Amino acid sequence: MIVSSSFAEVPPTKITADTLEYTGGIYTAKGNVVINQGNRILKSSEVTLDKNSGELRASGNVELEDGDNHLSSNNLLINIRTSFTSIDYGKMFIKEDNYHIEGEKIERLSEDRYRIKKATFTTCDGDPPCWRFKGKNINIHLNHFFTAQHVSLSVKNFPVLYLPYIALPIVQERQTGLLIPRIGYNTGEGLKVNNAFFWAISESRDATIYADYYGAKGWGSGLEYRYVYSKDTGGQFNGYYLNDNELKRDRWNIKYQHRQQIAEDFSAKLRVNHLNDETLYKDISEDVGERLQRTQDSDLYVSRRWDHLSSHMWAQYTQNLSGDSAGIYQRLPEVGVKVMDTRVGILPLYYNLTTSASRWEEEDTGFTRLHIAPGLLARFSHRGIVFIPRAGIEQTVYYYDGDTDPVHSNLYDLGASVSAKFFRSFNTDHGELLHFVEPVLSYEYADGDILEAGSKKLDLVEERKEKNAVSLSLINRIVSMRSDRRFEPFYLKVTQLYYVNPDGSGDLNKRLDDMRIEAILRLNSTIAVDADTKYSHDNSDFVSFNTDLKVTGDSSYFNVGQRYSRKGSIEFLTAEAGIEKNRINTSIGIWYDNKDHVMRETNYTIRYGEQCWGVSFSYKYRPDEEQFSVLLTLKGVGSVGKM
Repeated sequence: MIVSSSFAEVPPTKITADTLEYTGGIYTAKGNVVINQGNRILKSSEVTLDKNSGELRASGNVELEDGDNHLSSNNLLINIRTSFTSIDYGKMFIKEDNYHIEGEKIERLSEDRYRIKKATFTTCDGDPPCWRFKGKNINIHLNHFFTAQHVSLSVKNFPVLYLPYIALPIVQERQTGLLIPRIGYNTGEGLKVNNAFFWAISESRDATIYADYYGAKGWGSGLEYRYVYSKDTGGQFNGYYLNDNELKRDRWNIKYQHRQQIAEDFSAKLRVNHLNDETLYKDISEDVGERLQRTQDSDLYVSRRWDHLSSHMWAQYTQNLSGDSAGIYQRLPEVGVKVMDTRVGILPLYYNLTTSASRWEEEDTGFTRLHIAPGLLARFSHRGIVFIPRAGIEQTVYYYDGDTDPVHSNLYDLGASVSAKFFRSFNTDHGELLHFVEPVLSYEYADGDILEAGSKKLDLVEERKEKNAVSLSLINRIVSMRSDRRFEPFYLKVTQLYYVNPDGSGDLNKRLDDMRIEAILRLNSTIAVDADTKYSHDNSDFVSFNTDLKVTGDSSYFNVGQRYSRKGSIEFLTAEAGIEKNRINTSIGIWYDNKDHVMRETNYTIRYGEQCWGVSFSYKYRPDEEQFSVLLTLKGVGSVGKM
């Protein structure tokens, strides 16, 4: 027997059963009951449906299919108008996130909110599941959070952890909750435990609160706060405090970045970096860049742009992490105006201007600097050949503390460049191939009365010098114009500077500056090589050489890099490789100091992932310490840090 009944603002409800009775607005169905309402299908032994209230009660082998979700129980109460659902001794499966929920009593409070008494929760298939939470009272907000009282974590059927209360995000996206701790051991610090609470404040703001334990040093706490209000406005704050029991002192750092779009052409950037202990990064940071950092800057930069004009204000403070502030100049502050290339009428003539006033301080001394640099240039082009002559004047005035008379520095600059672009097209089996050749020839002459004492090389102004040189650069590019994409397999740039008369020397090698070579080779989507080098003709040797080889496969990768600089006394190798097979991901990374012949750092990581969980083991070696850490990841539940 089939009875059709429609309710306001809900899909029609159809009931099929062996027997069906209707009395006083109440349907009573018995035997092989099937109820259809939209994408819901309810099966049960017995059902009563109140037409007036929309309340439906089912008992005996209850099965409810609601879209991709499944529910089973002995007894069920559901309001087909409001979707409120209450079941006794039931099970739920939510397919989208693979949630498995069991409980003595399960209540569906809204479309995505559930309350369960004496419940279990897991994202694992199987009986028993690999892991599950058991709690007295569990609240679930789908795609948001999971909270529970008196909760235990069980592996298979063995409890391994008890907490009086827990709040966890239950998706991989940003959600409020406690994150799973990361546990490790360091030979220098002992036991390490990283704990964190993530707070999704709003769609545009979030925060992470840290409470870390270092066996030898004690407790550390930190805050990471992020906000984004628009594409051009946002920022991030990082603060960390460590009460170091080993060194018997407080240690902390602050990092803050903010960018602000004040108006369409008016913006500001703020950056704050400060350590109260210059060795903090070396002791606890896991970032190689931070551990090697020698200085850090804090600055405020405000700029305003018009059609052909821009202005800026720049204040900068530099902290020397070596502990010695001598030779560290602070920019406190600088204001400047720049006129971009502006055409003079219909003539191919352009004028520009760069000017600034800045204050520089070092410990107990300092100076004020005024700088102005007007210039003229012209542009001529014909059949792809561009010729640009230019002329400029630079004048810099220094007002040193304690001196009554200013010191002047002048520079006169003349130059010209000619460039062209040639290309040839080739048809291949894989599509069109374009070969570009782009030569640039330039000449620069600079002379004047340059102040040697003012050459602190604080910025580009201080790097100017007398020059009489010809420069030639040549770019070769090959571009593949495939039907599906544009691909550039080859790029090569060679630059050579020739000094016309350096110190009256007739030695050609002394007239030739270091030759710069940059190359990129992409054999395919798998293999790529980047390289750049400088060759000294005077020393007949390479003064710097950097290479990177990247090989990427479907389940593996290999990267190797090399850095060499004779001037900076840098010579080291880096390598990283990884492979993934049968749910196991292994990787190794090394940093080898080729100058001192010492392995500075080695990382080994093994990750194993199952359907609903994963675990990572990491081993890190440095000459002064060894570190081991483990990170458990449960599908749909957040974890601390990155391995």
